[in-house]
This record gives sequence, C-alpha cells and structure tokens, in this order.
Amino acid sequence: SRMYRNEDERLSDTVMGEAVIELLNERAPITNARLLVKLQTFLLAAEETWREAAIRSAIRDVQAAVLDVGSRAGAQPPPLH
Repeated sequence: SRMYRNEDERLSDTVMGEAVIELLNERAPITNARLLVKLQTFLLAAEETWREAAIRSAIRDVQAAVLDVGSRAGAQPPPLH
C-alpha cells in the first residue's frame, strides 16, 4: 500500500476508486471525462464536509492530469482527416 502524505490524500484516492468501480459496474469506458462526471454526481450527493472535500480534491487531480496530457502533447490541434 502506498504511503499517504495525509488523511485528505487517502480519502481523495478512496473516492477516486469508488468512481472507477462504479464506471466498471456500468461497463462504461473509463475516461477522464466520465470520471469527472461521476465525481460531480458524488459531489452533489455528498452530505459530509470531509467527503465533499475529498471529492473536490479528486476532481482537481483528474483536471490536472487532463491539462498535463494536453500540454505534453503540445498545443498543436489534431490534423484534420
């Protein structure tokens, strides 16, 4: 098991895992976009402050990964076929 810097990081990873498992159960392809939608639905349903914070953190992680991939690919638009 990986070491967590803090409890918030652990909770964020747990929430991310729940989202992935729900997508698997739905037989949905696991994409960043679907993960974000799933996390947003979790956010709307969250009743505890700690859970809401964990979900927001997970959403930020996914958004950062999306931006990172975009910048690594370069700012070139895809070629038109």
